Amino acid sequence: MKSELIENLILAHCSGDEGAFHNAIKALVDDEEKKGNTRLSNQIWKAYSGAGNSTLISKKDKLTPDWNSIQSASLLSSPRDKDSMLELYEIVKSDISLDSVVLPQSQKQLVLQILQENNKNEQLLKRNLPPANRLLLCGPPGCGKTMTAYAIAHELHLPLAYVRLDGLVSSYLGQTSVNLRKVFDSVRNQKIVLFLDEFDAIAKKRDDENEMGELKRVVTALLQNFDSIPPNVFLIAATNHEHLLDPAIWRRFNYTITLGLPDEQQRTELIKRWLDDYGVDYKANIKQFVKITSGRNTSQLKDLIMAAAKRQITKERTIITDDLVELLIQQLTNNANGADIIDVLVELKENGISVRALAKAIGVSHTTLDYQLKKGTKEGVLDNGN
Repeated sequence: MKSELIENLILAHCSGDEGAFHNAIKALVDDEEKKGNTRLSNQIWKAYSGAGNSTLISKKDKLTPDWNSIQSASLLSSPRDKDSMLELYEIVKSDISLDSVVLPQSQKQLVLQILQENNKNEQLLKRNLPPANRLLLCGPPGCGKTMTAYAIAHELHLPLAYVRLDGLVSSYLGQTSVNLRKVFDSVRNQKIVLFLDEFDAIAKKRDDENEMGELKRVVTALLQNFDSIPPNVFLIAATNHEHLLDPAIWRRFNYTITLGLPDEQQRTELIKRWLDDYGVDYKANIKQFVKITSGRNTSQLKDLIMAAAKRQITKERTIITDDLVELLIQQLTNNANGADIIDVLVELKENGISVRALAKAIGVSHTTLDYQLKKGTKEGVLDNGN
């Protein structure tokens, strides 16, 4: 094999340019065939064709793609940042179903509507009706944005390209915009879900005086790439800071879903589900526990139930309400034993947890805690008798 052909092949792969990679493979195959190495040329072409590659979609075909020629990206190679050589995204096969995601009914109905549209892509496009393929998920950390994105990919039976910001954002002038182009070009001819987490890192307002001109160029490049997304790519972006997004970004999304902290009904469903999933043997007042976990996000609730499951295994006994209260206090105070714990205990007492149960959870006497709660002191460390 000629060294320049191998070099071109490697450069095309690292650039993430599927067209260049296709041409480099074709040149290599043709060269081997000219040498009479028909068997080798056939092996190379068969390996390439079987790896999920297909002919690039031309501009005129972007709105009416040939769905038979567009394939799943389960074996798609991720492009890399030129300098760090970090992959720009990771291909994930999600096993999270929509039933596993606990959402308010209105939000779940919107997700179902989006899924139904995408399952009717061909029919919609025949009537010049572009399907919804750009979704923005907003909300605080731990509220289920990533899980929702994974569930959508699962329900669409598509792989998910999870864009890695550590590789995408470069310190070199202009390289971040180049990396964005690599990502969008790489998935353009694939049936795939493209997931941009921490989206505000590359989509901030361009009028922010604290940002360099480089970010403005990145946002402009992002908008241009958004405008050229073909219907076979489903783009999901997620952010904890939607107030930072450039106004022009909002218009590029078909739908926006804001996910908040789980309400009482959601907490009840989540807690009971995880207690069952982790096989926790419990005799606890779940209704009371649901009430006192107000303000906890989905991830924090899951951590609590996992901690309860571990305690059951290590202590070899049934989990009771006192255990759940103790674990919650540990989470709320980061296992502290100082002044801040009083605020937490006062709130839990107001939500119906007895002073005796609180005292047991933090390892102090009932009379000592009762005195300090009544006094309302916030000075020093609770005296636990040591």
